[in-house]
Amino acid sequence: MKRDKNLKWNFFVGLMHGILFNGGVAFSSTTTVIPAFLNMLTPSSVIIGFSYMIMGKGRGILGVIPQLFVANKLEAVKYKKPLLIKAITVRAISWGLLAFTTLLFAKSHPTLMVWILISLLGLFTFMGGVAAIPFSDIFGKAIPSELRGRFFGLRGLLGGILAIIAGLIVKGILQNKHLNFPKNYALIFFLSFVFVTASYIFLSMVKEPAEEVHKETLPFKLFIKKAISILKNDRNFSNFLIVQILVGASSLSLPFYVIYAKRVLHFSKGTVGIFLTVQMIGFVVSNLLWAYLSDYKGNKIVVQLTAIVALTIPLIAIFSRNNLLLFSLTFLLIGVMFSGMSVGYQNFMLDQAIPKERPTYIGLNGTLTFPVLTYSLIGGFLARFLPYSTIFYITAAIVLTGTIFSLKLKEPRVLRR
Repeated sequence: MKRDKNLKWNFFVGLMHGILFNGGVAFSSTTTVIPAFLNMLTPSSVIIGFSYMIMGKGRGILGVIPQLFVANKLEAVKYKKPLLIKAITVRAISWGLLAFTTLLFAKSHPTLMVWILISLLGLFTFMGGVAAIPFSDIFGKAIPSELRGRFFGLRGLLGGILAIIAGLIVKGILQNKHLNFPKNYALIFFLSFVFVTASYIFLSMVKEPAEEVHKETLPFKLFIKKAISILKNDRNFSNFLIVQILVGASSLSLPFYVIYAKRVLHFSKGTVGIFLTVQMIGFVVSNLLWAYLSDYKGNKIVVQLTAIVALTIPLIAIFSRNNLLLFSLTFLLIGVMFSGMSVGYQNFMLDQAIPKERPTYIGLNGTLTFPVLTYSLIGGFLARFLPYSTIFYITAAIVLTGTIFSLKLKEPRVLRR
């Protein structure tokens, strides 16, 4: 296959974008920094949970809404980069505004600040849903299938290292006695703005390859009919969506492993830091394995092994009892699972997509895996009535179903030959 003359350049700018973006969002982590900031503004756990649902860990509920509409509009557009630039500009500005408004309103008008935060996070996530279609389409064209494992793996590996450094910087800022609230959080959000903006500058320099597109945009009703036809006719893609939804049930238990460790296993508070460190190590190091498998063995094996890892996590949590070393393995594997999903899911979808229909595949994948975003809320509801161990068993049962179902998948690269 003839290599695009801009491959090295696009690989480099895409890699730099991934590294800096991972570092930028790590400064304002939705699992640590944002909840801690909101806790300074309001005692409401509902609002804190709502903020996570909006933005999530890299993907939130508002990001689902625009994807099919954007896919429909982009099918007949030869170059998707102009829309990408508009979307990422808004996303960068949202972090700058968050830093500025935090400095102005967090102390004097905490309730107003809560709604500003939710609005800006919502805008960031919504525009992320818009950007997802052109981003995936551009790099689906720019990076050949046999290099995408290394591409996304290195983004995760080096971005993960920067995220660890960002976490240490955040710790230092929050422990600095000379930086009182809200200056400390305003500085953290400003650092997110700087790194995210820098990442988008690199992203804006991508040289988008030309590719054949549809001659005209279909009316949305006809587009939906075509999308349904793809789901019916492309069984491998439909099966892949089902695997993502079933294996995604691992999120039912994710918020509760730390709580289980403290309340049931009675581990000390200090072990939380150990768990987070071990999880990041699992994420960073396993990127090398997933990248190798993706490029040299294909993405079917990455998806299947990731499902097995996801199945192992709740089982280890159940049977580790009071063994701290064994229970820490749960968090190591959570990092491995996130990394496998990041590399395998994206690449399997891009390999499976018919080039001309790539925006539709991306939109369907982003929209129809929506149930995964609800699992943490369902898990929270179940935790009110059931022991944590029972939730872990439920998680294992659903993920086992997804693991078995993953055996039906076929390697997309073989199918497309």
